Amino acid sequence: MADHHLTEEHVTATVVEHADDHHGYDHLYQDPAFWVAMAIITFFLLIIWKKIPAMIGKMLDSKVSEIAAQLDNAQTLREEASALLAKYQRDQRDAEKTAGEMIAHAEAEVKLLAEESKVQVKEMIQRRSKLAEQKIAQAEVNAVKEIQQLAVRVASATAQELISANMKKANQDALIKSSIEKLDSQLH
Repeated sequence: MADHHLTEEHVTATVVEHADDHHGYDHLYQDPAFWVAMAIITFFLLIIWKKIPAMIGKMLDSKVSEIAAQLDNAQTLREEASALLAKYQRDQRDAEKTAGEMIAHAEAEVKLLAEESKVQVKEMIQRRSKLAEQKIAQAEVNAVKEIQQLAVRVASATAQELISANMKKANQDALIKSSIEKLDSQLH
């Protein structure tokens, strides 16, 4: 037990020595833990005094506002793009519809023009046929007249030959003289 008692005395002496030393430092300002604590306290006091949390909050608020504005702008651009896309799609459908109507109208016009052309060609053929028939009829009339005139000339020449062969010279002279007098009287 004596050993046990010595051990207690030893422990007590050690504790008293440590309490008086303050870990071996005579004054509080020589303790590094003190200076670390002071630096931390000073840091936080400086932050509070300079209103750094408020500044950081303002910066974060401005960044949040900027991001919100960008998101609003992006949403607006998206809506405008969607509206523009819808407009272009409508315009494309309208253009396709208009093109289809134009094609149908053009096909109808082509059919109408083809029918009109057929009618015009028939009318032109009929007019030309009538004109050709008229020309043929006129040519026939002219040919008949020429034949008649030729027949009259041939008959006159034949009659003249017959008359001159059958008539005497004296009668011829009298006939010529009477013909000349008739001509003179007609001229005056």
